[in-house]
Amino acid sequence: MKKIISIFIACIIITLVGCAGDSNEHEGEAKTPSGSSIQKGRDYQEVVNDFKGKGFKNIKTEKLEDLITGWLTKDGQVESVSVDGDKDYSPDVWYSNNVKVVITYHTFSSDDEKPEPTSSSKEEPQKENHDEAAKVALEAIFPVENAKRSAVVAITNGYATDVFAEDRNTYDVSKLHSYADTSGNVNNYFMKVNSWGTWSAKDKKTWHVDSLILENAFGTVANATLDVNFDGTNYVVSNIKGTFGNPGSSADNLADLSEIGYGSTAPIYLTISADLIKNERSKAE
Repeated sequence: MKKIISIFIACIIITLVGCAGDSNEHEGEAKTPSGSSIQKGRDYQEVVNDFKGKGFKNIKTEKLEDLITGWLTKDGQVESVSVDGDKDYSPDVWYSNNVKVVITYHTFSSDDEKPEPTSSSKEEPQKENHDEAAKVALEAIFPVENAKRSAVVAITNGYATDVFAEDRNTYDVSKLHSYADTSGNVNNYFMKVNSWGTWSAKDKKTWHVDSLILENAFGTVANATLDVNFDGTNYVVSNIKGTFGNPGSSADNLADLSEIGYGSTAPIYLTISADLIKNERSKAE
């Protein structure tokens, strides 16, 4: 019995001595946690904590600023880990605790490092400045307000039902409605402006508009694109395109707005005299 107890005590002493020897043997070292392939895909901060917990002191992080949406690869997700330059290190290997550990992870691009603008994006402000300068120059000789009123008068008389001569086939110029006219049966001609659209200087003498939207008393809508030129005496409306019909109608049920400008000679209602646009509509109302 004494012999057995002696053997048991001897084993304990040997074990303790071995442990002490092992501790002294790895002084100044640190043992790797899980291998590199296991670390990939984890959150980088968790990996940093693992290496710190194992005694590593020289831990660096590097960003891969390659994320756009962050749907498939998450922000902060580890791409690779290297220990002393080795990206294929094995787990449970002892290294000097001062070797460099580099943890590379995915993230979004920082706002401070935006890419250089492309040539097209550089050209866009220049084009906008040129367009604005052209509008200012045209406005000085041909106010856009006159072009707007002329466009409304042209479309109004193009669809008016009370401007014909007695033959019901030719126009009676004296019956053409002015921009300010709200007299008589307005259901026969009047069109209100739902949207003035977008006006731009087509050239040094011509205004162009996209999406000028007018509506008559019955809810029928004209959506027009056209040009207005001033010849020194009259305002001439041309290149009319667009649709005329009830909102929500299919394309097959919409009239072609260009029909009011058909013919070898432009209809009389497309040449607008200064008298037809001189008064503001609000004053007449």
